[in-house]
Amino acid sequence: MINPYRKKINSEYSQLDTNTIRWSKTLDFIGTCDKVKSGLDIGDRTSFTLELEKVFGCVFKNTNIDLDTDRIKGEYDVITAFEIIEHLYNPLHFLEQIRKALIANGRLYLSTPLGKPFFLWAPGHFHEIHRERLYSLFKRAQFRIIRQNTFRIHPAYFYLTGFRPLLRGIFEKVQIYELRIDK
Repeated sequence: MINPYRKKINSEYSQLDTNTIRWSKTLDFIGTCDKVKSGLDIGDRTSFTLELEKVFGCVFKNTNIDLDTDRIKGEYDVITAFEIIEHLYNPLHFLEQIRKALIANGRLYLSTPLGKPFFLWAPGHFHEIHRERLYSLFKRAQFRIIRQNTFRIHPAYFYLTGFRPLLRGIFEKVQIYELRIDK
């Protein structure tokens, strides 16, 4: 069965202002890192995967599986899941599979839109999770939050272009986390 909530990645996707802003702010959040041996970027390979390889000093693999039901294969020092969880039917299974694929002291970097009123959800989102519910998912999947932040993904002028964009200026933020397995 094809998941209608899965985002189609193509060359235009990498050129969107929202993605270039999100990727820049994500790199700022990650900061400078020690080199690692293995990394997995959940989802399709994009130009941002290349940036992750530079930051972490290793080649990143990507996934091409049904993240709601399949198992993530391999063991990784770092796993990234940027703007993925909101497209899934089963986010707990997804987080449990990531936990199993991380080596001891491995890190998960995850971002997702902060939950907002349903009428502002993107059509491709199955979930938009409020902070408290996401914390519960992390705890249930045995992850501990190391640090977190939120940011906006549109240029400031966008929020002044109409009523709906103004509402997005009030409600729309991306939440980003660095997580470790809670032992």
